Amino acid sequence: MEESKMSFLEHLGELRRRMLWSILAVLVCFIPAYYFSGQIFDFLMEPIKNELPKGSTLIFIMPAEGFTTYLKVSIYSAIAAAVPFILYQVWKFVAPGLYKHEKRIVIPFILFGSFFFALGGSFFYFVVAPKAFEFLLNEYSSDYVRAFPSISEALSFFMALILGFGLVFEFPLVIFVLARIGVVTSGWLRRQRKYAILVSAVAAAVLTPTTDAISFMFMFVPLVIFYELGILVAWLFGKKKTSDEEAEAPADDGVS
Repeated sequence: MEESKMSFLEHLGELRRRMLWSILAVLVCFIPAYYFSGQIFDFLMEPIKNELPKGSTLIFIMPAEGFTTYLKVSIYSAIAAAVPFILYQVWKFVAPGLYKHEKRIVIPFILFGSFFFALGGSFFYFVVAPKAFEFLLNEYSSDYVRAFPSISEALSFFMALILGFGLVFEFPLVIFVLARIGVVTSGWLRRQRKYAILVSAVAAAVLTPTTDAISFMFMFVPLVIFYELGILVAWLFGKKKTSDEEAEAPADDGVS
């Protein structure tokens, strides 16, 4: 662990530096994302388009809505593309407080963090979205009630769920890191299980921008499963009672 401790203002300065680097990475990724925003938008809207009732279509109702929607597509895409670099900046922020052997997990942290985020987004896109939109767009349609989703609202709804699922799928990685540095243990996680289920239900309700049961359950069930997986991860990879910190810590020579 670093021998010199950073002051509160130095921590704030470091946090600001990491945030600026992350924003810069997003801006760099924004340029190609905007160039391909049309193709990206078509890809993102595919699950909604496929479930639209017969005669329905996506619309925009404000003059600038088309432009702002494609702008949001570019921003969302740039953030997703910059996830590995953002994770690296997160790691750089916390690394000064870690021991040397703990810093070695930086590459797995970035690789698996990016992988699980993409896996969560893909799970929503290919598994959850078709079922959710089939229910939402057709269940309440009738001869005189038909869905005509606004492209801006449809995109915001869609991206909120993709982001939510991406974050949910990061949970095992977070537990892995916390267990490796000794912050949590499998026993502690088991004792908090009942509270974790309650928090998972609240989180699923917050992260799903609708009140339908399908979206809620598709968010809630993975949260609970990943919590149980986190217990297993903490048991397999958690810090053992005999750690390396004592060997790395400065020796006490008894001189005051």
